Amino acid sequence: MTLGRNDPCPCGSGLKYKKCHLQSEEELAAPEPHRAPIHDAGMRLVERIGRWAYDRFGPEFKAGANDFALDEEEGGLQFIVPWVIFHHPLQGMPVFEWYAREKADDLSRRDREWIDAQRKSWIGLWEVRETVPGKSMIVADLLSGETRLVQEASGSRSLVARDVIMGRVVDIGDLSVIDGMYPRALPPEDASSAVEFVRRTLKVKLPIALEELHDFRVSLLIVAVWERAVESLDDRRRTPPRLQNTDGDPIRPTVDRYRFVPGDRAAIESALGALKGACSVEEGDDGTRSIAFIRSGNKVHADWENTTIGVAITSENELEIETNSTRRANGLQKLVEKACRGLITDHARTQTDAAEMFAAARDRETPPAPPEPIDEEIQAVIRDQKIRHYDNWIKTSIPALGGKTPKQAVRSASGREALNVLLKAIENREAHEPAATRYDVNILRRALRLEG
Repeated sequence: MTLGRNDPCPCGSGLKYKKCHLQSEEELAAPEPHRAPIHDAGMRLVERIGRWAYDRFGPEFKAGANDFALDEEEGGLQFIVPWVIFHHPLQGMPVFEWYAREKADDLSRRDREWIDAQRKSWIGLWEVRETVPGKSMIVADLLSGETRLVQEASGSRSLVARDVIMGRVVDIGDLSVIDGMYPRALPPEDASSAVEFVRRTLKVKLPIALEELHDFRVSLLIVAVWERAVESLDDRRRTPPRLQNTDGDPIRPTVDRYRFVPGDRAAIESALGALKGACSVEEGDDGTRSIAFIRSGNKVHADWENTTIGVAITSENELEIETNSTRRANGLQKLVEKACRGLITDHARTQTDAAEMFAAARDRETPPAPPEPIDEEIQAVIRDQKIRHYDNWIKTSIPALGGKTPKQAVRSASGREALNVLLKAIENREAHEPAATRYDVNILRRALRLEG
C-alpha cells in the first residue's frame, strides 16, 4: 500500500507522513546538504536583523543577553542571538517585530514567512526520540506535547535517544528546524525535574498550552530553570560520588601486609585455602600466587552467583590481603590471622581514600581514546548479562520508586511516571553504548506494559 503525504507515519510518532519520515526517505537516494537551506536563509535574516537592531537601538539591543548566564565563547551565541532578537522585549516588542514594522517594504516573501514562523515558535524542552546522524531528529516537547521531525545536521550527530535540549523549533511549511538551541543538553532525570518545576510554578497540568508558552515571562522561567538544572548537574559531576560496594560499605581500597619465613609459604597457602569461601590457588606470571575469597549471592545483584570479598596474594616472604572496604578488611583480617597464627608477623595496613582517587583521576583526565572493537563472542556475553540483569531488575526494590519494584510501581499513576523516567535514563545510557551491545529498553516496556 502506498502512503499518502497526509497519512499517519508508520513509525508510530503520531505525525503525518509528510512531517515525519517522508523527506528523510526521499533523501536516501540523493546527497544531503550539511544543513537545511531554509535554516541558512533564516540565519541570513537573523544577521540582517541583528545589524539593523544595533544601529537602531545601540547598546540597549545587547542588554537582552543579560537575561541569563551563558558563556558566549562556549557555544552560547547560538542561543543568545536568537533570544535577543525573537524574545527579549525592547521598548515593548521583540526586535524582530520592530524590524518587521519598520522594514516592511523591504521584506521578501521568504522573509515574511520566516518572521511569521518565528511568531508561532516557543521555547520548549525537546526530548530526542530518534536520530538520523547528520540529517534529522524526531523530537517531542515535554512541555507542550508537540512532536516534530527537525532537519538538523550537527545536533543529530552528537545527541542520542532521550537527551533533552532547550530551544525553539521553527516550522516553515513542511520543514521544521531548530533555531536557538541552548548549548547544553540534559539527561532524562534532570530534564524531568525541570519540567515538573516549570509545571508547578505555572500551576498547570501537562501539556501546557502554546498560548502560555509564547508568554515572554514563561520563556524567562524556562531558561532560568534550565540553567539551574545545568548548574546542578555540573556541581554533581564535580563532587566525588559516594562510592560503595554491594554490601553498602564506602569504597576504601585496603591492603593488609604480613611477613613470613619463606619456608612457611606452602603452609600459609594451605591454611588460607581451608577457609570458607576460599577459591583455588592461581599462579601469577610474576611468581605470586593468589586466592580469592567469595560468598554465595549478592545483596544488590540478584543475578550474581557470588560476591568476591577479597584476595590473598603471596610472594616469597610476604602476604597481602586486598579488599575494597574497611569492614571487609577487618572481617578477613580476623579469619586470616586465626588461620595463620604463628606463621605471619609484622602486620601493616594501608588504605586509600576513594574521594582522593576520584579527584586525582579527574586532575589527570585526558580525552578518552576511541573504544577498541569488541569481538562477537564478548558482545554476546555482554548482551546476555544485560538481559539477565534487567530480567531481575523488574523484580528488584528500587529506591527511586519508593522502595517498590518496577512491577509494583507500574500499578499507580505516580509510579508509572517515575518508572518512565527511569526507563528513559536506561535508554539514554544504552544509546551511548556500541550498537552491538545495547539493551533494547522496549523489552522492559513490553514486560511492564508501559508506553514510552
